[in-house]
Amino acid sequence: MRSSSGRAEVYRPEEQVVGLASVFLSRGRSFGYGLYFSKTRIIGVRKRRTSLVFSLALGVPVFALLLYLLYLDFVLRFSGPFYGVFLLPILPIVVDLGVRRLRHAVPERIVQKNTPTTTSELGSKVDFELKREEIAELLMKHVVPGWLSPHPGYLKITSKSHLEKPIEIKIHGTKQFQTLREIVIEFAARQPQVRALEF
Repeated sequence: MRSSSGRAEVYRPEEQVVGLASVFLSRGRSFGYGLYFSKTRIIGVRKRRTSLVFSLALGVPVFALLLYLLYLDFVLRFSGPFYGVFLLPILPIVVDLGVRRLRHAVPERIVQKNTPTTTSELGSKVDFELKREEIAELLMKHVVPGWLSPHPGYLKITSKSHLEKPIEIKIHGTKQFQTLREIVIEFAARQPQVRALEF
């Protein structure tokens, strides 16, 4: 088995898996992560290439914001401060539109393409793996909607081993949270049951 540190690697039995891979999941600083659940274990997989995809998509609203700031500077220089004061309140609207554009521009289909259906298809990209018997608790925090962008929720996986730090997967989208929530509920209800909480 591979622990949450990802350093040990042993034989993994062939099992069917269900899960979610998305640029709106992250562990650490990089966006792009996959969580897969079989009847007996939870497996985390890093999606490193999606960080580049996310960065490119982020450039769309950032570039739009820079253009707007240049335009505002032009207006202030040649039209006086009155017009600048009038246009300044529009800035948050432009940022909000940019963030919304980001959410739709990120090509989720790139991450979801060739989604694994068995444990053998996960290959060598496994970040962590925990058996059902090794899990003490699954804790989910809801994504909080925000005007500019939602405050991320998370799935925290606590091991029964006191030597292992809890594994926290951040969830940056409400759709991804709902999908993952349904999978977690189904996984936790199987025997032996796993304690699952949400808030």
